[in-house]
Amino acid sequence: MLLFLLLAALGNAVYHVSQKTLAPTANPMVLLMGVYAVAFLGAGVAAPFFRGAGASGFGQVLSWPVLCLGVSVLVIEVGFLLAYRTGGSLQWSGVAVNAVAAALLLPAALLAFGESFSPLRAAGMVLALSGMAMMSWK
Repeated sequence: MLLFLLLAALGNAVYHVSQKTLAPTANPMVLLMGVYAVAFLGAGVAAPFFRGAGASGFGQVLSWPVLCLGVSVLVIEVGFLLAYRTGGSLQWSGVAVNAVAAALLLPAALLAFGESFSPLRAAGMVLALSGMAMMSWK
């Protein structure tokens, strides 16, 4: 699991540097179409190396979680793209978004997925949100 989280962290770092360096005068939606064309082709090449136990083929993409994920990814992309275009900081934007997202996910984690919450995790949440606030001060 740690290897996969490190892979995600590396991808996240490349993601933010790439987002920050996109052409500021280009149409954001055209840029996103290009980004997703690359992702689509990459996923198509990688698909044969992954096997699922459930449905096969493209029928598995016609579900509400996939549709919600697609919309949420678009919203994330547009949010970061516009934040960076308006002077958002590369060093704290990702941290700020992830800290706030963790707080927003807390009710779902507890109520819908039955995850545990402890005083230690509460302290971690307070530290994450405090760190986000400190990083945003100029």
